[in-house]
Amino acid sequence: MSFRLKITIITTLLVAMLFSLGSTIMIHRSYMDSLTREEKEAVDSVQMVTSIIQISYESGTESGDEQLVQTLRRLGTYQTSSDVFLLYKGKTLIYGNAQGANIDVNIDRLSSEMNGEGDIYVSYDNEFSGMEYIIGASEIIIDDDTYIICVCRDVSYVSNMRKRLHQMFIYTFIALLFTSGVISWLLSTFLVRHLSRLTKATREIADGNLSYRSNIETNDEIGELSQDFDKMAEELEGNVSLLEKAAEEKDRFMGAFTHELKTPMTSIIGYAELLRTQELDDEDREDALQYIYSEAKRLENMSLKLLQLFVADKEKLEMKKVSPKEMVEDIVTHLRPTLSEQNISIICRTEEGLALLEPDLVRTLLINLIDNARKAMDKKGNIRVDQKMEEGGVTFIITDNGKGMPKEAIEHVTEAFYRVDKARSRAQGGAGLGLSLVSKIVELHNGTIDFSSEPGIGTVITVKLKGGEVNV
Repeated sequence: MSFRLKITIITTLLVAMLFSLGSTIMIHRSYMDSLTREEKEAVDSVQMVTSIIQISYESGTESGDEQLVQTLRRLGTYQTSSDVFLLYKGKTLIYGNAQGANIDVNIDRLSSEMNGEGDIYVSYDNEFSGMEYIIGASEIIIDDDTYIICVCRDVSYVSNMRKRLHQMFIYTFIALLFTSGVISWLLSTFLVRHLSRLTKATREIADGNLSYRSNIETNDEIGELSQDFDKMAEELEGNVSLLEKAAEEKDRFMGAFTHELKTPMTSIIGYAELLRTQELDDEDREDALQYIYSEAKRLENMSLKLLQLFVADKEKLEMKKVSPKEMVEDIVTHLRPTLSEQNISIICRTEEGLALLEPDLVRTLLINLIDNARKAMDKKGNIRVDQKMEEGGVTFIITDNGKGMPKEAIEHVTEAFYRVDKARSRAQGGAGLGLSLVSKIVELHNGTIDFSSEPGIGTVITVKLKGGEVNV
């Protein structure tokens, strides 16, 4: 059963119950008020008739029964209402103006209920000619004879009115049920239209359409629910995008890793098989062994870089007070002889100060960036390392005048196994993991890395580390 139908049924039933209860109370109250009014008039009429009979008897000359009958007859003639007068002497009816109607009054009950002269008794128990009556009775004693005077007031119109009200109630109730059902259905449709949109949104999200939004803008709880739902969908879409990107990067990493592992292994196995199965001269044997050695070293370097990358990703940094100036100068001093052999000069410009860094990782970062600059040069070139103290950390700038990189390559240089010049990098023993490791170290120091490069001119790499500045 839909929520809309539930609202319609509940609303219709509630209206029906309230209308039925209110109408029943109103009809009953109207009926009882009418009976009370008729009863009061019947009592007043009995009192009036009783008084008139007593006065008439006391002033008359005729015998008791005849005097009483004449008085009631005259009252019946003058009476404008449909009241019926009955006069009993003892338990015998001596007068009645019911115009031939079969009058059946339980005189025994009336006599037993009367409490003496002057008492007025009212009964609702009798019907004359199918008409309902209120019977008002009073007892008077004349010449030691007991008389009972009854005034019967027709109240059938009260019952008929109640019946008409009941019929009107039934017709109104049916019309109200129909009208209430229609209005409730329209109202529930209006109220749940936003819920229908939310339901559609959930189905769209479940079917994979993560960009679908409910976009319900109302100043109520449903509007708040819609905003929370859309926010959740946006977060979900972002997380799924990240997962998809991570999966793509993982697939690309595994493909590149498999290729990088397969290439040297194929060469190593081929040359090993050649040495094992054939007799080679000393020069060829030396070349084969040298190639096996170089490829094995490249595999070793790649394994070490992968291990460093894994450790850097899992490691919780313990920051230490470090002098970036001393670190840069020490690295440049130790690398200068090796670079000089390749006709590459390296200089540094530093500033005094202390910063909170992980020294081993930062040292690895600088060596990788300098080595990356070295690989970008053919025969000779210049490398400059600048170190500046910044608020909250330190900045390193490595500048080279090597081959540079195209713009489309810059956004991929920190991806694992990515190389701008694959053949050149492999020849120099590179595995394409250096800048991936650098990017991870920068991330662990809450820093940033920026590349600026032009082909044929060179590259500038700016690294800002936010480990923290130490005030001396």
